[in-house]
Amino acid sequence: MTGPSFPRSLCVFMICLFFLVSAVPASLAAEEQRLFRIGTGGLTGVYYPIGKLIAKGLTEYGQGKTVAGEGKSGVSGLVGVAQNSAGSVENVRNVVSGEIEAGLVQADVAALAFRGENVFAGDEGPRKLRAVASLYPEKFQIVTRRDADIRRFSDLRGKRISIDEKGSGTLSVMRIVLEAHGLSERDLLPVYLKPVFTHDKMVSGELQGFVMMAGVPMEAVTRVSDIGISLVPIDPEIASQIAKRSPYLVPSTIAAGAYPGIPEISTLQVFALLTVSSESPEGLVHEVTAALWSERTLSLLHEGHPQGKLITLKTALDGIPIPLHPGAERFYREQGITPKEAPMP
Repeated sequence: MTGPSFPRSLCVFMICLFFLVSAVPASLAAEEQRLFRIGTGGLTGVYYPIGKLIAKGLTEYGQGKTVAGEGKSGVSGLVGVAQNSAGSVENVRNVVSGEIEAGLVQADVAALAFRGENVFAGDEGPRKLRAVASLYPEKFQIVTRRDADIRRFSDLRGKRISIDEKGSGTLSVMRIVLEAHGLSERDLLPVYLKPVFTHDKMVSGELQGFVMMAGVPMEAVTRVSDIGISLVPIDPEIASQIAKRSPYLVPSTIAAGAYPGIPEISTLQVFALLTVSSESPEGLVHEVTAALWSERTLSLLHEGHPQGKLITLKTALDGIPIPLHPGAERFYREQGITPKEAPMP
């Protein structure tokens, strides 16, 4: 005995309905995925690889350990993405405009943004910048061809030097350092390139040097070390004068051997911050902060990049010149870490 027959049109309808219902959970799941874009820097700097590691830590949700013990790693439904950019200034603008969810920013640039000074003068938007954490110290690196015979900062006069592109924290610092030496961009033959675009020009001799505010070691430097390079020091006395005017730029050194054959060099240092907008949801930022300091993310950072070893909860609030986001502040208080009083704009 055969079963009842169904009209062909009804069969087609039932099949379509089946696939439509089957697709609903997947669609809902897709909607629950949230992008968390992190503005970084150039591909051969340090912001980009560090940003990629943080993004990976935020994305990998599952059982793990947090600083408070057993718990979850990552953030449920969050997909971290590291985006290369011009650097700190561009990251500030993109964070506060909502184009990205977070950005790596030099502490001195963050201070200017929060106070509405310098490149941010007359713009209220950057005052919305808030900190999640201080990550690691960045060093000001002036890299030159050894045959250019540039031994002192004043020897840069008349030389073809890349001082990074507009929108970068490096260019902002370079202008401060030039002014402290009684110079300006006009005294150089300036080129405005990210370090990723300087390699061939350094090798050919078209460029005699480039500058970068970044963690040490930096790939852009190690890639050209075989042509014979030098690092130009900043006189400690001048570095101290700069620190008086720009408190988040402080005298520091690049250790001997950080790059092959390079002795210890005196320079300036600033902390790299992970930042968000004041308009970011408190709950989300709290989850992101917890995931940043999870055992899983710290393992990725410590194993994935030399600079990542310096990222620790113990130094999470060092050198922060802007207020913490309430979600981040709540996390630190839960860990028994009392944030310093927030600065006022």
